[in-house]
Amino acid sequence: MNKNERLSKILEILRAEGNASTKYLANILQVSEATIRRDLYKLSLEENLPVKRVHGGVIYSLEKIGLEPMFDIKLSQRVEEKKKLAKLASSLVEDGDTVILDSGTTCYYLAKELAQMKGLKIVTVDVKIAEELARYPSIQTILVGGEVRPGYFSIGGEMATKYLSEIRAEKGFLATDGWDIEGTYNASMFEVGVKRAIIKSSIKTYLIADHTKYGKIAFIKIADLSSFEGIIVDRELPEDVMKILKEKNIKIIF
Repeated sequence: MNKNERLSKILEILRAEGNASTKYLANILQVSEATIRRDLYKLSLEENLPVKRVHGGVIYSLEKIGLEPMFDIKLSQRVEEKKKLAKLASSLVEDGDTVILDSGTTCYYLAKELAQMKGLKIVTVDVKIAEELARYPSIQTILVGGEVRPGYFSIGGEMATKYLSEIRAEKGFLATDGWDIEGTYNASMFEVGVKRAIIKSSIKTYLIADHTKYGKIAFIKIADLSSFEGIIVDRELPEDVMKILKEKNIKIIF
């Protein structure tokens, strides 16, 4: 694969995934991380390309070229998988529960499912999710205060983490940029504190991720898999992976 082919492949991955770590791209393209860093630098210099370098990798930043924010693009990606995950996750919630929803489009689809239930109190760290839930008077919606991440509409920072540490919920649902048998990972430092706080504040926390997230390692580790009551996926994982997870007593829900 020559340089131009490699650059095209990086753009293809970013369009599909939204972000990628330097290590992940190096593994996929079978080149060194130094080569990937040079490639990302070149792509980021192009004013007409929605590529923005961040610590540890790169994001597909449509804001850079004046287009719609990342949330709206991701909302239209892998819709059927996200809807399936949402139905699976909502089946774990009971009327009257207090639920904490992480940010992101998978949890957005989950919010739409939960809106059909009765007597729920839903705490969220996502402006778009709160906006959607506010349409339903039967749902008590609590939007955690803090700093809003532009284009993603997620909320982070010390204020958000402190608020979450003071509440208790029956169920928590955590999204992820990637996970493997060692744990779950996030590409941005912005949401790390909030994600860890959701785990601590929920009696039962579930990781929710479509099949493309398995095997991806993002910039920072959030938690071990033992932190979760179960992992909700849209399809069965490879047999060898399922065997290892079973040996580790990790519950997979699909």
